[in-house]
Amino acid sequence: MTIAEPGALSIRVCELERLVGEGELGESVPGAHSHYTHRMHLAGQTVAGRAARALCGVFFVPTQDPEGLPVCSSCEQRYNEMPG
Repeated sequence: MTIAEPGALSIRVCELERLVGEGELGESVPGAHSHYTHRMHLAGQTVAGRAARALCGVFFVPTQDPEGLPVCSSCEQRYNEMPG
């Protein structure tokens, strides 16, 4: 689920409030998929260690070579829909 999907923001806010209330850390799964983003954004964000926005709407911090990771299906679909 990406932040752009209806209801996603409220679900994530509720989850974060629960984690904060319980004093827990949220865990993510880095490197689960490779995402597509504009190469201009990718280069700068990799050097700075900041998040880049993927075509699917997910924000990720590019920290590893995406070779060998499965491609995000939403990113791939949106990439294929872009004009040539």
